[in-house]
Amino acid sequence: MDLKKLLKGIAVCGTLVLVFGQCTKIRTTDIGSELIPTIDNVLTFDTTLAVVTNNYLFGDSAVPIVSKDLGGNTPEHLLGFISNDPQFGKTEASIFMELRPPFFKYFFENVKDSLFLDSVVLSVKWNSTWGDTVASQKINVYEMDDQMRGDSAYNTNVNFRYSTLLGSKTFSPQILRDSLFLFRQSLNKQLRIRLSDSFGKTLLSLDSAAGQPFSSDSAFRAFFNGFAIVPENPGVGGNALMSFTPSDTNTNLSLYYKYIKNGKLDTTKRSFVFQNVIPGGNANRIKREYTGSQLANHLISKPTGDSIAYVQAAPGTYNIIRIPSFDGFKALKGNVLVHLAELRMIQIPGAANEFDNYLTAPPVVYIDFLDTITNTQYPFLTDAFSSGRFDPNSFGGVGRNVIGLNGQVVTGYNFFITRYVQNMVTRNSPNFPIYLYSPYTVTYTALRLGFGVNRLALGRVKLGGGIHSSQKMTLRIIYSKI
Repeated sequence: MDLKKLLKGIAVCGTLVLVFGQCTKIRTTDIGSELIPTIDNVLTFDTTLAVVTNNYLFGDSAVPIVSKDLGGNTPEHLLGFISNDPQFGKTEASIFMELRPPFFKYFFENVKDSLFLDSVVLSVKWNSTWGDTVASQKINVYEMDDQMRGDSAYNTNVNFRYSTLLGSKTFSPQILRDSLFLFRQSLNKQLRIRLSDSFGKTLLSLDSAAGQPFSSDSAFRAFFNGFAIVPENPGVGGNALMSFTPSDTNTNLSLYYKYIKNGKLDTTKRSFVFQNVIPGGNANRIKREYTGSQLANHLISKPTGDSIAYVQAAPGTYNIIRIPSFDGFKALKGNVLVHLAELRMIQIPGAANEFDNYLTAPPVVYIDFLDTITNTQYPFLTDAFSSGRFDPNSFGGVGRNVIGLNGQVVTGYNFFITRYVQNMVTRNSPNFPIYLYSPYTVTYTALRLGFGVNRLALGRVKLGGGIHSSQKMTLRIIYSKI
């Protein structure tokens, strides 16, 4: 028997076993296991399909919701001002939160006329900084005019009113790593803003008698609506977002004061906290402004697509990817076994004044697709989930260092949609548009499915689009004929 025909027959039999035996997905991480046949252009082929990409902004209905967990704990909240991102414009992030006495009825030592304020300080637990850690930021603290609900979750476009200025601080984000030793305690990783003495004296003068602010949680909330912590815009040139946690024990309002004890003045401290009997209300407002940015010039949808795909972490942007060339591939090749279908994209580095060194790419980006028949968004269930859970490490979307233009190290992303593409070949599944974005969380109501993807608002990247001159976004397919 002719050896070439024998090998081809074995390959066809193996193909049928793989198709009907529901073989394990094959990705670039599986190369070492030799599951992908050698590309010999006789039995196994490699082709690259062009894609069409266009940029869009998410509407208000798609902005993230920042909510507590079942224990009342909050995720990180962002604070700060990005004043100059040439690629994506400006961002302003504000925190709204309640801090209240740890119990009710609440009281201080002695009578209120015997209490002498030293200072009142708002402290918020710092986690990390994304952006320029040297450029100064100015943060203002206001008393909120609107009341929050502790049992509500708010979108990042929420806008509470505030008016009375309680305090301000101008600082470089790098100081948030510093340690302080204050009042018999070591403190670090805190933003500390001293508030006005008049505000502190007001708190020391409050009463716990029936109906007074310290008599109950509801009475205090009626008296004080909470804090608006807001970057000054236009500020002093800040270019960073700082991450804080309201529900951390190092987030508090501290009153330092003296009182008469055994005939002498003694110094003490009391703290109002977020985690009360009922956790405090909280919200994180993220405001984007794209006027004058590069992105603003790439928001017109073009039939032939755009050369750049702009992806900004939510609340931000998304890209629609279409693959019209796949229809021609299927018509020409017929029914084939898809060993690998890999959507590949790579960062286009900005000039030195575009700050890619600290306004970095999202750690994770994500794709799903729009069923245009039912107008419903769906995940890539057959490719993105391992043991019933979303698995970005095998599905793709996790940023990695690659060599880009001019030998620069940039961020690249790959997605592996092999089973999805196989279904388009074998089962004639429609060639739906793919959505590329970097969500905080995603929710698929019809599937009762939801999960987190990326950190809120942190990360932005411009990727080569479908018609970029040298770093095109493409769909690579390795296949065998059946």
